[in-house]
Parts: sequence; C-alpha cells; structure tokens
Amino acid sequence: MSINDFAARLCQSAAAEGRNTLLEPELYSLLREGGVPVPAFYTITPAEIDRDWAATVSQVPGEKVVVKVVSPEITHKTEMGGVRVVANNRDAIADACRGIMATVAERGGPELAATIRSLIVCEKVPVGTDISSQLFAGMRFSPDMGPMLAFGFGGLEAEELAVRFKDGQGMVLASPVILDAAGMMAKFKKSFVYRKLAGLTRGGQRQIPDDELLKVFDFFRILANEFSNNPDTGWLVRDFEINPFFVSNGRLVAVDAFMRFEKALVAERTCDIEKIQRLLKPETVAILGASSKGLNPGRIILNNLQREGFPIRNIRLVRPDCEPVDGVESVRSIAELPWRADLIVVAVAAKFVPDVIRETIEHEKAASMILIPGGMGETEGGRETDRAVRALIAESRAAGRYVPVFVGPNCLGIQSVPGLYDTMFIPKPKLPLPVVPDGMKQAESVLISQSGAYMITRMNIMDFVKSRYAISTGNQMDLGVADYVEAVLAEGRAEVFGLYIEGFSALDGLRLAKLIRKGRAQGRDFIVYKAGRTSEGRTATSSHTASISGDYPSCAETLKDAGAMVVTTLEDFNEQWKMAVTFRDRVIGGNRLSFISNAGYETVCMADSISEKPRFELAKYDDATQAAIGKILADFRLNELVSVHNPLDITPMAPDAVYTECLKAQLACSTVDACIVGIIPLSVTIKSLPPGDHGPGMFTYDEPDSLVFTLPPIVAAAGKPVMATIDCGTLYQPMAQALRARGVLVFQSVDQAMRAFQKYAAYRMGID
Repeated sequence: MSINDFAARLCQSAAAEGRNTLLEPELYSLLREGGVPVPAFYTITPAEIDRDWAATVSQVPGEKVVVKVVSPEITHKTEMGGVRVVANNRDAIADACRGIMATVAERGGPELAATIRSLIVCEKVPVGTDISSQLFAGMRFSPDMGPMLAFGFGGLEAEELAVRFKDGQGMVLASPVILDAAGMMAKFKKSFVYRKLAGLTRGGQRQIPDDELLKVFDFFRILANEFSNNPDTGWLVRDFEINPFFVSNGRLVAVDAFMRFEKALVAERTCDIEKIQRLLKPETVAILGASSKGLNPGRIILNNLQREGFPIRNIRLVRPDCEPVDGVESVRSIAELPWRADLIVVAVAAKFVPDVIRETIEHEKAASMILIPGGMGETEGGRETDRAVRALIAESRAAGRYVPVFVGPNCLGIQSVPGLYDTMFIPKPKLPLPVVPDGMKQAESVLISQSGAYMITRMNIMDFVKSRYAISTGNQMDLGVADYVEAVLAEGRAEVFGLYIEGFSALDGLRLAKLIRKGRAQGRDFIVYKAGRTSEGRTATSSHTASISGDYPSCAETLKDAGAMVVTTLEDFNEQWKMAVTFRDRVIGGNRLSFISNAGYETVCMADSISEKPRFELAKYDDATQAAIGKILADFRLNELVSVHNPLDITPMAPDAVYTECLKAQLACSTVDACIVGIIPLSVTIKSLPPGDHGPGMFTYDEPDSLVFTLPPIVAAAGKPVMATIDCGTLYQPMAQALRARGVLVFQSVDQAMRAFQKYAAYRMGID
C-alpha cells in the first residue's frame, strides 16, 4: 500500500472517532510503511492489563522495554509521567502500565486519564550519550509557506539546542516543496549536526550512512507533496513530529511520534495575468479625485501622467461637474467613460470607495484599479469598509462578473516606465526623478514594496537607478507581491527584483518561492527584505516544530532555497540592490580580489576583510601585471616607496593618475576577478576638494584630470566589477557624490565594500 493510501486510511479511521491526531502505534505503522525504521512494539488496552498476555512479550526483543501512554490528548508523554523503562516480563510491564495510568490521573486529573486508549510496549533501542545520538524531525503547515521541515539535534532539549547553535547548524529548516530529498540532503550537509553524524568533527566516526537520512527526507517529501493538502486526498497535515530519532547501530530509529491533521484544503491564490499587464502598461486611464483648484493627490497624479507623456486623449477624469482640468476631459460618472479603462486611479476619501467599486463592476468599466485612500483596514470604521469591499469583490467574481484587479488600498501605487505613468503623489522637489549616469549600463529592475514609504526612500537613496516598475502594494486587499512578480516574469524583461515584504495571504509565500525558483532558472536576481524577524516565537503551541521553525525563519529559508538573497538590514538591501543593478552585465568570474589604496591602514583592512566562508582570496598578479605596475611606480618616482603586491599601497604621495594607471593594469590581469579602489582624499596630491578657491596647491575634483573624471570611464569599460571607497567626512562627500553621478559605486569604508561585494559575488556564483 502507498504512503498516501495508508495515511488516508489512518486519518479516516481517526476522524470517525472524533480525533484529529494519530496515535503512536498508528504512526509507527505509517513510518514503517514509508521505509523509516521504528522499534518492535505491541499495545495493551487498560482492560487487558490484568489478563494473560505473557505470550505477547516475545514480540519485542531485549532485556528491557519502554512502556508509554497512548492518548489523543497527551502530546508530550514524559511531562505527564507517561513513559517508563522496565524489565521485559509480563509482571514488570503490567506494573508499569498501572503506574503510568495512576501518574497521569494524578498530574492531569481523571478526565485526562480517561482518554488513555492503550499503552504501547516498545523495544528499548540502544542509544549513545553523544549530542548527536538523538535527532528531531518535524513538519508543520505554515500559513504562508506551506509544509516546512525541521531536522536537527533532538531529545528533550531540541528547542534549546536549536536556539544555542548558529542558524542552520544545529537545526536545518527546508521546504519539501521547493527542495527534493537530494536538495534537502545537500542543505543538511552544510550543518554541524551532519558533520557530527558523518564523523567529520575531530575524533569523530560516522554514525549513520547518508541513505538513512534520505529515507527520512523522502518520507516527509512524499507526505508533504502527495498526501497533505492534496485535492485527491482531502487531508491536511498540520504537524508531524518525530522526537527523538535514536541514532542506533547505523540506523535512524523513530522512537516517538506525533501527528495532527484535519479535513481541509488550502489553495494557492491565482491572479489574472492579462489584467495585471494592462495595469502595468495601460492604454486608457481614468482618474477620480483630481481637483481643479489645488494640488491634491489626484491632480498630482494627472500631472505625472502628462509629464511622462501618456496620451491626453486616452485620459478621462471622473468629476460630478464634468469640468476639464489641465486640458483633460471629464465625465460625470464611471458609467459614462467612453471605454473600458485599462486603469482607474481612485484618489477620493475611503468612504466613497465601496460605491466607486460597485459602479465600476456593475458597468464593467475597468481592468484594474489603484486605490490610493488610506484608512481602509486600519480603524474600526475602515475595517468595516474594507470587509464590505472584499465581500463585494469576492461575490462578484464568484458570480462570473468582469471584475478588475485591485492595487492597495492605502498605497502610493505604481510608477511604470513602459506604462508612461506615475501615481506617486509625492511632489517632485521632494522625490526627484532618477538620473542614470551617462555611459552607465544598468539592469532592468523592478522594486515591489508593501510599504510605500520604504519604496520611496529606497528610490531617493538610489537615485541613479531607474526601475522599470516601482510598485507599492499597500494593504494587499487583492493583488500581492507574488502576483506582481508572476506578471513581470511573464513579461520577460526585468532582470533584478527588489522585494520588501511584511506579510502574505495564504500560501503566497510558497507561491513566491516557486516564482523565484523559476526566475532564478532564467538567470534573474531577487533581493528580498522580509520584515518581522521578531515574530518567530509567537507561533509556539503544543508543537515543538512551530517553536523551532517560526514564521520568519520558515519564510527566509524557503526563499533562500528558492534562490533569493534574503537580507536582514536596510543597509544590506541598499548595497545588494545597487550591486545587482550595476554589476548585472559584469563577469563575476571568481573569488580573486585586487585592492589599491593610498593609505596603509586601508590595505590592511582590505586583507582583513577577506571572507573565509565562502572563501575569497587576494589575487596573485601575473608577471606582466607585476612589470606593468612596477613601471607605473617608477614613472612617478614611487618605486622606492612602494612594493608591488596585492593589496597595493601607493602611499599618500601618489597623484590621481597613479590610481587610474594601476587600476588599468589590475583589470587587465587574468588572475583578478574584481577591484576595490580605496581613496583617502586628504592627501595633498589628490584632487578632491569641492570646487572653489582653497588656497595655493589645494586641488579640486572639478579639474579634468581628477579621479572624478578619469575613473568613471575605466569603470564603465571594465568587464569586471570595480568599486571605490571614500572613508572621510562631509567635506569630501561632494567628491563621492560626483563619482556616483558618473556611474561609480562608492562606499563609505573598505570593510563595508568588501562585505557587500563578497556577499553579492557569492550569490551570483551560487556558492555559500
């Protein structure tokens, strides 16, 4: 019988008894059916304790046995006194059964004792005392990510050990949907717990073969992908824990198990790709709420469309007075629009939104709508409005009506370069349009954020990045992050996705992971900031797995396994986003780095910042490069001060030209994969001061032979990544900004640049 059929039969039988858990004997049978070793066992009901069952004793080998309580209401048996180890004879076992029942009644009361179905008598599996002699395996159904597997050190201290070890070392989290058994095994091999099991630690010996681990991974993969949440079975596994597995005589033996299930099906959301693509690239737009008397959000949005070159003839305003605004025609109502709008932008008060949506659906006048108003979902009155709108949308779709897709509410909307529109009602003096430096090639990028404020601050910080789309999702009443990613992937243009995520609708996290996996297979990059790291403890229930895996860790690990770079700080997001957009067309050919600086401390810090894991190293110059740099130093009479090696300390005596000539030599070297240029601008020889008269011999960066003008062409022409650092105060920020404006990535310090680049390069090369 297949695992699916066997599990379905067990669940059906349990449900018929009013249970939503499987009992340990049932789970032993299921595990055995799935190829996972379990102890030899038999069961005794309370009524059978005083009968003659001595012949049954021979079914379990060994001098001692383990006797455990079996009850649908007792999850953690040890805490209730429900486990005893006794001699393997009839009298000792009977005494243990009576003692367990009495202890459960004492600790849990007579009602709990009445739930005891039987007592299970198990083989006492031999086990060592090493930390890796007991393992934990647990699978839970996460609302966002679907089934999540946790595997690592086990026993009574499983949760404590998961906390004590670094992430991914004592407990490994993985999605059995995103990773197959081999993928889960490859991830597990990176952990400390695997090193212990495989005998790879000092003085260690291999305890189990990899095949034993693969049995467990494959069992959970089948349970997650073929049985649980499958329309053909109708059952959903909420929790399945094995704690502990005993590592015994080269096998993994499951000695305790728990499973909670229900008759349910959680479906992944789907979206109307055609309507989202009309949203992103509309041919017709209507705007509600544009004032003729002042610059309110509606009018700013109208002006934005005109500025971006959207055809005026294809714009209509909806105004009760039907008066034109800024040369754009108006109609009195949505029903009077001359066409079905690809996009309607709603910039009116929240209280009017239900009627607007109702009219739009009734007359089938829009493929998409952007709901700007705030207040829906945040206050009690707003929540009522939000519920009414959601119900209207759901009922209309269920009835087969033509219903638009919705962005928001409470959002800044969308800035679409191919769609020629911008619904962000931030005045341009506050948020200037991005300016791509001349000669700078950057990847097609998309920025999708649940927070409008996060989005516009990133756009302001990275004002040289012109994203194809910048999308503020707002409260995600309808469309969510995964919907936009799916639509943009289908378009086939974007190369870099930057995502800020606060939460998901049901299974949208898993759906996003699948889309990221698809996008990575197409060579696209995904930089993800997932908010809410501190929420992981809030899901702890009777399930140890929930406590160990949490919501944030499950999400982060699944997205990583799918191929996203998941960052944990705002600074990380900024740095990785900039690199992903700027270095997209650069060859990331290896891990050999080359440095140049005019300060000794920077070259030392550069070397100190080399990452050990994943391993990066200082490039070794070939003979031609050694000779070329030696000649440059001699030409500038620095050869007696500077030795040719990497990192290259050219001293404060070096003028701007030494930087550029040495950088050209480094870039031409076949053993160099990337370069970092450290500039300390206080040196008298460097032309670094802002324009103005600073006295005799004080050079400014606006001179044509300064690094501001000579470095950018070299960086632009290089097929390899090149970064610069300016580790100084506000006096030299104009120089840094001038370099950035010409397409050079400039960092505040060499360790910041090193940390950021090594992380990005490892991601691009697919190494950990």
